[in-house]
Formats: sequence, structure tokens, C-alpha cells
Amino acid sequence: HSTDSEVMFNISATLQNVAYDKGDFSHVDHLVEEGVLTLISKQLQKWSEDNTVMVTLLGTLRNIACNRVDISELIVNSTEYGNIPELVTNIFQTSSNVNVLERTIYCIYGMLYGSMALHEHFSAKQFIDTCISRIRSDVLSSEYKIKILRFIVTTLTCNH
Repeated sequence: HSTDSEVMFNISATLQNVAYDKGDFSHVDHLVEEGVLTLISKQLQKWSEDNTVMVTLLGTLRNIACNRVDISELIVNSTEYGNIPELVTNIFQTSSNVNVLERTIYCIYGMLYGSMALHEHFSAKQFIDTCISRIRSDVLSSEYKIKILRFIVTTLTCNH
């Protein structure tokens, strides 16, 4: 018998693989049409305490949203899918799990470069303060600290 957590992990891992099939993103449109973004939005909230599920959900989001500018913009301009930028920002600001943080950074990084409209979500003082504290901590590797520095530079140069 599988636990709910194991079932959700398997579902989200499968979606993650479907969304990114060796560089073929043709499945992404179908996933969006079938409501996967709404599912991800709801499940990110529901499973916030389960790091294993969070990592696969964030990986799925990255594979769907971060490789297609049109979908990144859809996420920003429509409340139909929940407020995904705000959810991702909250995860970045509150998570203490390295794997969740790394996936969250990839999502933000991909969405920032995918859509200019997303910069406003990531330029709030609280977000910038979190970026600075994440850089100062010993939790993340240099690779991720550099990505966070790029968040700061990108958001500040695009908004001022």
C-alpha cells in the first residue's frame, strides 16, 4: 500500500517527465489545456511540508513554464491557475530544504528570463532581502548564489 505522499510524488514525477521529454516540449500545450498548472498551484499549497513532493512539483512547473515565454506570460496574466509567482516566492522565502530551494531558484530563474511581466513579482523589497539572506547563508552552493545575484540584478535593472 502506498501513502498519499508516495502517490503524489509518482504523479508529479510522471508529469515532470511528460513535460520534458528529451527536449521535446510539444506535450506542454496539452498539459496546460488539461489543467496541470492549476493542479500544480493547488498541490504546492497542499504538500508544502513534504519536500520530496515539492521538488517534483517544482520540477514539473519548471519544465512547463520556464521553457516557453507564452506560458510564463499566461501564468502572470491569468488568475485561472492561482497565483503561481506568489507561491514560488513564498516557497523561496520560507523553505529550509536545500533541494526545494534549488528547484525554486530554477523556477524563478526560468520565469524571470521568460517574461518581463514577472519582474514586478520578484522586485519587492522583501524578496530582495530574502535573496541577500540566502546568499549570506551557508545552505546553498555558489552556483545557486550566483543565480540569486542574477535575480537581484535583473529585477532591479528592469524596474528602475
